[in-house]
Amino acid sequence: MKTNFSLSWIAAFVFSSFFAAHNGNLIADPLITYPITVNDMKLRVEVANEPKSRSQGLMERRFLSHHRGMIFVFPTERRFSIWMKNTPIDLTVIFANKNGRIINIEHMTKNTLDSHTPSRPAMFALEVNQDSPVAKGVEPGDLILGLEKIPPASN
Repeated sequence: MKTNFSLSWIAAFVFSSFFAAHNGNLIADPLITYPITVNDMKLRVEVANEPKSRSQGLMERRFLSHHRGMIFVFPTERRFSIWMKNTPIDLTVIFANKNGRIINIEHMTKNTLDSHTPSRPAMFALEVNQDSPVAKGVEPGDLILGLEKIPPASN
């Protein structure tokens, strides 16, 4: 009886491992993300809302899905700079005011120290993959929806 029980557990483990390895939907995203929408395009974004997470950003990331991004949140509207140090993928940064209205958009080259700054004070900077539909489908004046559910900035 003990052998049958052990074989059942082994078979269940092998089956579930095989199924999980071939179905990415079963693997949980280890990061907390929040939904936002820009021009009917839905994204899930990680939040950088404190000095440490804002300075880390997407450094060392080798991949960013077209339906993912990172939103940098500042305590007030202000001028700030974003750069690509140690970031091995090309990104687009979308600067927005406190109401989520897009101010300007900049395309950023991987692993550079070039500064990218909003054209006027901003509260949000949304980084997305440069090849994503969002990077190609937004323009100044468009509105980012869902920012009211993003945790506010600290410091």
